[in-house]
Amino acid sequence: MTGSKWEQRRVETTQRLERCALELTRDKGFDGWTIDDVATAAEVSRRTVFNYFDSKADLVLGPVHEDNDTLVAVFVAGGPSGHLWNDLVETATLTVEDKGADDLELAVLRRKVICSDPRVIAIAHERFEVVLERSVGLILEREGSDFGERRARLLVQLLVTIFDSVVAGEPDGTRPMSDLINEAVADARAALTS
Repeated sequence: MTGSKWEQRRVETTQRLERCALELTRDKGFDGWTIDDVATAAEVSRRTVFNYFDSKADLVLGPVHEDNDTLVAVFVAGGPSGHLWNDLVETATLTVEDKGADDLELAVLRRKVICSDPRVIAIAHERFEVVLERSVGLILEREGSDFGERRARLLVQLLVTIFDSVVAGEPDGTRPMSDLINEAVADARAALTS
């Protein structure tokens, strides 16, 4: 089997497992299903589930990924364009694509599950705080401490809100997520300058 076929199969299996976990959470709540239930629903072994995911939270919210060192280095160095907001948007969009998190149908389902289950909300909030702090740190590393932590937090929170608006709009999936994000950023700019 070639690397690309293996990679495609890995992506398909990952998404199938995530979809099954999200559907089980939607239907039974986060505490209402087991790893065995996901394995059965996805028609894989329990071992396969653990080959792809470390926990139920990772199945529902996606695994916690390490930063892409190349993207981070370019961002911290002032790139790719030299304009902080544009670079933050581009780096975040490329990160979403790099992590394979740009499946719109899965993102819409994930958002619905997060918004409907208090346990998932709490786990998602904990993860968001970690990402927020890391992102703020990168902005301050790039721009210097005089930029201000509060201002950096606001930028990251604004970007997350824009990403959420893309998913909350339940896109039809015919356009790439990056296009939808760029359109939402343009809408935000227009709204803020009108």
